[in-house]
Amino acid sequence: PVKVVSLNLFLDDTSGNTTKKWNKFESCVMSLAAMPFKKQCKVESMFFICTSNKLSISNMLPELVKNLESLEQVVEMFDVEFGEPTLVVGVVRFIMADNPMHAVVACSLGAKAKLPCREC
Repeated sequence: PVKVVSLNLFLDDTSGNTTKKWNKFESCVMSLAAMPFKKQCKVESMFFICTSNKLSISNMLPELVKNLESLEQVVEMFDVEFGEPTLVVGVVRFIMADNPMHAVVACSLGAKAKLPCREC
């Protein structure tokens, strides 16, 4: 059997301070898209991927994309429920982020542009 696992990525810049000027961390977290939203939002349902206070998300993206592309290849795993090997394919469904982070990921000027467009 082949199982397709849909994934959601969440990208954001976080900080322990009230302003993000100091000690800012760029983070990436993954969750399973097929879960009910209430379960997706629980800490135990989120899978930490990476964070850095030295690199921006645009510097982390090339390595992240390589790993996500490898998830789209068929991987053989053992299914405990059925007691047999299973082929698994992981597909990124969408990337959740705030507008500034989406602008960074899409290499767009976002709201800073003279004519910001949410379509492209």
